[in-house]
Amino acid sequence: MTLQESLRSLPPNQKLAIVTQLWDDLASSAPLTLPPDELAEMQSRRDEMLADPSIAIDAAEVWRRVDGD
Repeated sequence: MTLQESLRSLPPNQKLAIVTQLWDDLASSAPLTLPPDELAEMQSRRDEMLADPSIAIDAAEVWRRVDGD
């Protein structure tokens, strides 16, 4: 059985524990470096929002879209 298959067979609470441990490990590691194209896209979107703040959405709208309402 592969690692991926083993992980998929775990119950949700164990999967969540593993994800949490991995996330905490990443957070305590050296900062991640984004590929140049992703960094450029983020900067472009930031510049666009700063140029026209009316295009921004608030947290409530983000969650409304995430939840599919």
